[in-house]
Amino acid sequence: MSWAGVLAPWLPAFLVLILSAVAVAMAGALLAGPAAKRLGMAAIALLGGLALAATVWQARNFADQIAANLTGEIHSTALADQINTLEDQLSKLQQSTKRRTISPDTAAKLTDYLRPFGTHKVVVSCSPGDIEAYNYATEIVNALKSANWDARGPETTTIFGDIKSMGVNVYDSGRANSDTTKILLVGLAKFGIPYQSRVPPSEALPEGETVELFIGTKPSQPGAP
Repeated sequence: MSWAGVLAPWLPAFLVLILSAVAVAMAGALLAGPAAKRLGMAAIALLGGLALAATVWQARNFADQIAANLTGEIHSTALADQINTLEDQLSKLQQSTKRRTISPDTAAKLTDYLRPFGTHKVVVSCSPGDIEAYNYATEIVNALKSANWDARGPETTTIFGDIKSMGVNVYDSGRANSDTTKILLVGLAKFGIPYQSRVPPSEALPEGETVELFIGTKPSQPGAP
């Protein structure tokens, strides 16, 4: 740090001390001639002006430092907000391009969990013309068949409408508390497979004991139910 930086905070007080010393000296020379008095008064006025100017300069410098710090904080906050926005957009982009899948390990665990409950009838379907949804539905069918369940599909259907959902849509034929539904919901939740229970339309699932797992099209905004 320079000497100017060290002395700057003390400059007004230093000048005031000098001004006081000059004033005391003038008090001892009141009987001096007019020229000396004028010189002393000029010195006092000059030192007073310097002290005042130094005080103003110091105040402005302090204000500038505060403003610079605030500006830096504002810029840092704005930059952090921009980074968070970009990260959020990147996350959404990654989710929108990510293929839904059940890992082999998760599929094996789901199969092991479902097998002891015996055979249950399930229909697995998906939106027509959606290859990604069809592949995901096929993985679910394979896991259910490996557990010796009566799993049919994947079939394509429009009976449930244009459902856009990342998870498995679980439809019961009217018995929301059926054993098949209970077992499936527990298994899906246990192994982190997203799902949502839905009420089927009246014309769907004519068989009383049938549960249907429908894989809809991925939503344009990930996270939609």
